[in-house]
Amino acid sequence: MARQDDDVSSRPSKRVKSGSMRGHIARSMLKHNKMFLKYDSDGNGVLDADEALRALSDLTGNEVTFEQISTVLREFDTDGNGEIDMSEFAVMASFLEEIGNDEDKETDFASKILSAIAISKQTTQDVLNEVSSKLFPFRDIFGLESANKNPDNVFNMDEDFDPAFAPSDMRCLALVSHNDMKATMKHFVIHHKNILKKFRLTGTKSTMTMLKEVFKGDNSVVFGPSCQSGPLGGDAELVAMMCSDGLGGMIFFPDPMSSHPHQSDIDCLNRQSLVHNVMSCNTPVSAYMLMHTLRTALLGEGRPELIPSFFFTLQSPAVVAYKIAQKKVIASHSAALS
Repeated sequence: MARQDDDVSSRPSKRVKSGSMRGHIARSMLKHNKMFLKYDSDGNGVLDADEALRALSDLTGNEVTFEQISTVLREFDTDGNGEIDMSEFAVMASFLEEIGNDEDKETDFASKILSAIAISKQTTQDVLNEVSSKLFPFRDIFGLESANKNPDNVFNMDEDFDPAFAPSDMRCLALVSHNDMKATMKHFVIHHKNILKKFRLTGTKSTMTMLKEVFKGDNSVVFGPSCQSGPLGGDAELVAMMCSDGLGGMIFFPDPMSSHPHQSDIDCLNRQSLVHNVMSCNTPVSAYMLMHTLRTALLGEGRPELIPSFFFTLQSPAVVAYKIAQKKVIASHSAALS
């Protein structure tokens, strides 16, 4: 997908369907791979301006100028490093080929380049508008100020379903949020309550109070232990649940803009989630993305292998090395005492 900056005044005289590359990038990369490798003369995996100029001249059958290749690079060099990688080349080649096949034969090549760039920009903007409108209900969760409301593009991502496993079959899912993130957590829970209620829910005191308010009257919801608030030891209680195989995952929305009197407890909670390798996400967007995995894991006959920490006691691979080192330490002390 190309950038949306750099205004191009020229517009295509014959519009190619927006999003024509969508879902076809792998095919385009396969199609243009040989040409890319042919002009990647130093084999470093990218085309510099000179290599791109020669490749584009070959691709289009026209003598491309450095001014034209500079214009093309500004649009399709999406990471802004001054070079074209295989993915960028495939997108660029596809737009230019489509314009070359679709435009009137009398249209000069320079105009075709501008036309391809204009379509690329419009395609990018169309995709961003589509995604933005779909994310509109979650704008407060993401802090997304540019979301566009489109009543015709509203979708429901939290349909209810019969899960493959009961909450009692799995370890608890903890929800934790700091004061300035509690409203965000509540919005998140409301938008994903049909998947969250498939788990036994635990958390710190105020978050548990919110959960019981959101799920009031729903007798299918199973609540686990209600911990103290964070500064009073709630985070430490969750750590204890992790260490005793009671916690399978954690959704934690910390406040990154404030200091906390229980920072050591917060650090311990995050560190132990690494030690015990439980599912953990610390941003609203990662939690949003995680919901699709949780849903997939519980749909139909279930795919528990997608959420192993809710069924098995895991550990960080680093723990293995630590235990080996500890055995050596203990053995050395035992030898010294003998």
